[in-house]
Amino acid sequence: MLSSIEAGLRRPWYRLKLPTELEAEYRAETARQDGFYVQSWLGLFTFFNVLSLAIDRDVFGPEGFIVPLAMTLGLFCPVALLAILSLRGRPSTVRISAAALATVLVDIVVVLNSARLAPPPHADVYVVLASIVPLVVGLIAPMPFRHGLWFCGASLALYGSLVVAFGLCSLDRNGLPLLVAGLILLPLKLIYSREWDGRNSFLVGLRVKLQAEALARANARLTVLSETDSLTALPNRRHFSERLEEAWRLAAEQDAWLGVILVDLDHFKQLNDTAGHAEGDRCLIVVAEALQACVEARAGLAGRYGGEEFAVFLPGADPPAVRVAGEALRLAVSDLAICHPGRPSGARMTASVGVTAARGRARECGIQVPDLLKAADFALYAAKSDGRDRVEIFMPAANANRLEEGAGRAQVSTPPA
Repeated sequence: MLSSIEAGLRRPWYRLKLPTELEAEYRAETARQDGFYVQSWLGLFTFFNVLSLAIDRDVFGPEGFIVPLAMTLGLFCPVALLAILSLRGRPSTVRISAAALATVLVDIVVVLNSARLAPPPHADVYVVLASIVPLVVGLIAPMPFRHGLWFCGASLALYGSLVVAFGLCSLDRNGLPLLVAGLILLPLKLIYSREWDGRNSFLVGLRVKLQAEALARANARLTVLSETDSLTALPNRRHFSERLEEAWRLAAEQDAWLGVILVDLDHFKQLNDTAGHAEGDRCLIVVAEALQACVEARAGLAGRYGGEEFAVFLPGADPPAVRVAGEALRLAVSDLAICHPGRPSGARMTASVGVTAARGRARECGIQVPDLLKAADFALYAAKSDGRDRVEIFMPAANANRLEEGAGRAQVSTPPA
C-alpha cells in the first residue's frame, strides 16, 4: 500500500487518476460532501439575481421589466431553490454538480433572453453577465474534474447556441461573445488544481495514517515483548510484579484476600544437564501451558519468575483456597508425566509449591508485595527441604518479623505423591 501511495504522489501533473487500488478508496471517501457550503453560495447567488431585478427595471422600464421579472421569479428562483433543497445533509458529488449545472443553465437562459430584449446599449452587458454566471458557480462548487468538464462544456454549448439563436453574434460585433465565452472555461483550471491537491492530500493523509498504524503495531509488539517471557509466553518477572502490585493495592481497597504461589520444578538442573537445554526448554513450555490453564480457571495470573520457577497470584483466595490452588498446580505438573532422565528410571518431573495469602487490611500493618513473595518463597524452601513434590503454606501477616529472621513458620504440608 505504501508503495502505491508513493507511486501516486510521483504521478505526472496531467494524470489525476490514482493507482487502481487507491482510486476506489479515494472516490468512496470523497463521494459525499457537506452540502451546506454549496447551499449557502447558491442561496447568495439567487439573492443577487433577485437584487439585479432593480437594474433590469432601470434598463427595460416599467413595461418591459415584466419579462425578466417573470423569467427570474417564475423560472430561475424555483429551479435554484429546488437545487438548494436537494443538497441537504451530505449529498453526493453527482448531486452537487447537477444542482450547480441546472442553476447555471437556467440562469444563462434568463440572462441571454434579457440580452435579446434589452436596448442595444445594454445588450452587451447581459452577454458578459451570462458568461460570468458559469464562471462564478464553477469556481465555487466543489465538483470533481470529470464533472467540471460536463459543467463547463454544457454551459459553453448552451451559451454559444443561444448567442447565435438570439442573434447576439453578428459580423460587426462577434468579438465580444467570442471573448467572454472563454470565461466559461476558466473554472476548469481551478477545478483541476483543486482535485489534484485534494488527491495528493488524500495520499499524504493515508500515508500518515498507515505509518501511524504501523508504529502503533510496532509499539504494541514491543510492549508485548517487554512484558512477556519469550520462551513460555507468560508474563515476565517485571510485568508479573507490576500486576501483583496492582492486585495487592486493589485487595487493600476492598479488604479482600490475595493468594500468592511460587512453583519450582524439582531437579530441573539435572534434566538440563542430562537431556540438554532443548529438552529443558520444551519441558518449561509444556509446564507453563499447564499452569496457565489451571490459573486461568481461577481468574488469576501466572508468570515466569526466573529459570524453572513460576509465580502465581489469585485475587480473592483465602488460605484454604490458595492451599487448594497450590495443590492443583502441583498435580498439573505431575499429571504431565514428563520423563526425567536425570533421575532414577521411571522418574517423572514434579514441582514443589509454596503458597501464602493475606487480607487487604494487612497492607495497613506494613505487609507489602515483597513480604508476600518472601512468605511464598519461604514456604517453597520448606517444601524443597521436606522432600519436594509437595505444597507448603506460610502466612506473612502472622509471622512477618519471624520471616525476616528466617525462623519459624506456620505450615500445612502435603505428603509427596
